[in-house]
Order: sequence, then structure tokens, then C-alpha cells
Amino acid sequence: MINKERIAKAKADILNVFQKIEEIISIEKSDFLADSKSPLALKYLLIEAVEAITEMCQHLLARAKGIPCEGYVDCIVKTGREGIITASLANKLRRLADLRNSFIHRYWIINDDQLYTQTIENKGDLIDFVNQIDAFIAAMENKEAGKEKGNETS
Repeated sequence: MINKERIAKAKADILNVFQKIEEIISIEKSDFLADSKSPLALKYLLIEAVEAITEMCQHLLARAKGIPCEGYVDCIVKTGREGIITASLANKLRRLADLRNSFIHRYWIINDDQLYTQTIENKGDLIDFVNQIDAFIAAMENKEAGKEKGNETS
């Protein structure tokens, strides 16, 4: 069974991160780039977002589908493959997980100008993810309610 408290906590974390990202990127790009703390804060928030996203993905894959996953990218890809979220959203979030890995492991220097622009262009993916997870859980609950109702009439 799905742990609704665990899902609610991760969802709240994503929505909190989204709000903080909105605050950071609400300033002009030149102001963002002039303040050395803003890019660092944005990078950290994106790391937090990936952590919360993959927490939800891992839990839903295990509990709803019986599927294990290994690592951030694997969880997101499998979540899209299994229809928990759309494949197109999974592909976008996979790129975010790759970016998270770059932040953590310093595979290359992240261009703060591009980070700002891409965050503005893709921040809505966080809300799309939350909405798609909500829809998946609602569909699961409706399916379970239908099964229970079917058992009552049998």
C-alpha cells in the first residue's frame, strides 16, 4: 500500500522548493548573476527537488508496481515507463536528475547564465510532476474503490 504521509511530505517539499525557486529567479538575470549566492542557492534547491521527486518515484514504483530502482535517473525513467508519469515528463526530469548529478559530482562547471534560463523555462515541470502523481494516486484509489464495490455486490 502507498504511504500517503510519505507522498505528502515529498509533495510538500517539491512545492516548497518551487516557491523558493520562483523567488530566486524573479529577479533580472543580471542581478541573479551578480549575486554569487543566488546560483548556489538555486543549485541546492534543484538538488532538493530531485531528491523529493525520486523519493516519490521510488516509493510508487515499489509499492504500486513492485519494481525496484537504482539511482535517481533510473527511478525517474522507470516511473515514466510504467505510466506513473508521462514519458515526456520523465525525459525532462531525467535531464534534471543528470544536472543534479553534475552539481554533486562536479562533472563540469555549470554555466550560471544557462542555469537561470533553463530554470525559468522548466520550473513548471515540478508542478506537472506533482499534478501527475496526484492523478496517478487518484486513479489507483478509484480502481481500488471499484474492486471493493465489485466485491460487495458479489
